[in-house]
Amino acid sequence: MTVPSTRRGRGLRLGLAACFAGVLALGAAEAAAQPGLGGGGMGGFGGGGMGPGPMGPGGGGPGQRKEKKEGPGEAAPKDKEALRPIEPVPAQPQRFRRIQLFDLGGYMRARADYFHRPYLGLAEVAPDPSRPSKFFRPPAESQEVGEDGTITLNQSDCYNRLTANGVSDIRASNRCRRRAGFSSANMRLRLEPTLHITDTVAVHAQIDVLDNVVLGSTPDSYAFDNPFAPIDLYTRTQVAPSAGINSFQDSIVAKRAWGHVRFGWGLDLRFGRMPWHWGMGVVANHGNGYVRGDQADIIRQVDQDYGDSVDSLRGAFTFGKDRRRAHTVALSWDWASSGPTAAQLLGPKWASGGYVGQDFSAERFDNVNQWSVSIERRDDPDMLRRKISLGTPVVNYGVIGWLRRQDLDNELGSPGLGDGLGTNASYYDTAYPNDLEPGGATLGNGDLDGSGRNGWTNYAGTLIHRRAILFTPDLWLRVNWRTLRIEFEASGSIGRYYIRDLAAEVEDSEYFRTLQRSALRRQLQATFGYALEFKYGFFRDRFHIGFDHGFATGDRSPPVDYNPQSPLLLGNNGTVGNFRFNPAYNIDLLMFREILGTVSNAAYFKPWAAFYFFNHFSARVDVEYAMAMRKQGTLGNRFSYGVEIDAAMRYHDAREPVFVQFQYGVLFPLGAFNRIGPQGAEDARAMQTLQAQVGIRF
Repeated sequence: MTVPSTRRGRGLRLGLAACFAGVLALGAAEAAAQPGLGGGGMGGFGGGGMGPGPMGPGGGGPGQRKEKKEGPGEAAPKDKEALRPIEPVPAQPQRFRRIQLFDLGGYMRARADYFHRPYLGLAEVAPDPSRPSKFFRPPAESQEVGEDGTITLNQSDCYNRLTANGVSDIRASNRCRRRAGFSSANMRLRLEPTLHITDTVAVHAQIDVLDNVVLGSTPDSYAFDNPFAPIDLYTRTQVAPSAGINSFQDSIVAKRAWGHVRFGWGLDLRFGRMPWHWGMGVVANHGNGYVRGDQADIIRQVDQDYGDSVDSLRGAFTFGKDRRRAHTVALSWDWASSGPTAAQLLGPKWASGGYVGQDFSAERFDNVNQWSVSIERRDDPDMLRRKISLGTPVVNYGVIGWLRRQDLDNELGSPGLGDGLGTNASYYDTAYPNDLEPGGATLGNGDLDGSGRNGWTNYAGTLIHRRAILFTPDLWLRVNWRTLRIEFEASGSIGRYYIRDLAAEVEDSEYFRTLQRSALRRQLQATFGYALEFKYGFFRDRFHIGFDHGFATGDRSPPVDYNPQSPLLLGNNGTVGNFRFNPAYNIDLLMFREILGTVSNAAYFKPWAAFYFFNHFSARVDVEYAMAMRKQGTLGNRFSYGVEIDAAMRYHDAREPVFVQFQYGVLFPLGAFNRIGPQGAEDARAMQTLQAQVGIRF
């Protein structure tokens, strides 16, 4: 008879269970037969006195138990062989623990810009290579200059192109008025690697790849790189930028590298070429953006064009009870400028690995040495957010002072005339092209000029006794309370130096090459400026209102080359008075960022409002009015620069470091931009810009 499978499985399970029960019963019987197991002081799972005690002298009879007093447990026997490791462990040297060995940060960005009428509608001034105008038209809309200096209309301009195709004069004029602009796009990949040697020793660097390269600017048709593309129409690919061939810089540029050592007792040591920043960045600004604690900071960090680096040896000491109340005192010795090196004066043979083991500064007394001392109370972003969440005001502050000194210097420029570089002037045989820009024939590296002089001898002939000393104090203050932020930075500079008297008459070329002390004039400098930022958030910090204000002293000297920001402007009282904000401290889109270059001889007032919605989007509107402090330093000899309105729409992912931004700005210039031109008095016209950015922060 065949047993069904279900019955076979049930029988098998019952058999296995019976076998397992028998094994357990046998084990229990053997344990009960062993003396001491389950009785006496050892006890079982329930404690002592459960099983029958052993029989012996003085013990009770059958069925009786003898109580045994509890005492200290006996030590387990030591088995040295059991404690010995299976494999011997070699002795390891003591060292600091390494944390993450390599860390990489940075960003990738691409920007597209369009500027309409950047020349403010002013009439074109005859081109002068020695005095380029800051307000210029597109080349196709510029006048043509013949070999004899005659000025003619450009046959390639918009008006001539349209009328040649049968468009009427009126329609051509209207259409060409809308085409007076510039459009382009550029990109940058910034890499900021950090090598962690130990948890207290690190090496940092900043490397830019295709830094602000204009898209489409290096085709293979450039300079006949591709024989199959004699004109741009047949270009096939883009070529990597190479300095001196198709660009002024290489495709990969290492901008910074510095070491960082943190000692356990509070000392912090940094050395190398490092970012230079203080406070809000009004004076010293590294160009990496300043975190202000709102979602738009990622855009401020990425949409940057400038940035300061300093060659420095910096030591800082942090003291205080804990991180919440710590202060930092810092000292630094900076090499602001060392003058030309031997290789720059005499050619590449004098570079490292040539005639000498290493390149060196050619003159010790032309160095610009800088020293600084500061004390600061600043919370890092994480600590700041933690304190703000407690609902108590948070006050951060700091003060710093920089001192610069230089004994000798070239007459104008740095490193100056006779530096031996093919891109710089060496010695002008007849006269200077203008008062503020040295000119002349250029020397190749290590070559001689027409008089048999090399870069070394020419530089020696242009040195003057500068005797410069400049002191720059700076105060920074920040107050945070809930959604309120008030931040302030004020700075100034006082000092003196000697410079060539620009009013002196030029007698002959030898006057410049052997400049005498009597041809120098003592120049004083006294400047002051400040910036103020106010922000407050409503509706759970989704709606922000703010007010930005800044002030910078000016000079009575008229602008040079239509550029009111020249640092060599000389006041009528012999004092340089124009304070200059760092150009990396962005204020707007047009007035200070593009037209004036930076805040100087100006005061601005900018209310703004921003709204954050859908967690990833925001919109912002800024209205700015600016005026000059001294009308003599403007083009139109007037106080009012103008009014600018900027608007932005942004997408910034809270989880992924991606952002997209569209911006529009319009500048309505006022009397300070008007001027007396070739056609008489001219009124400046409105300028507009449309910009788009996309980036990834990592």
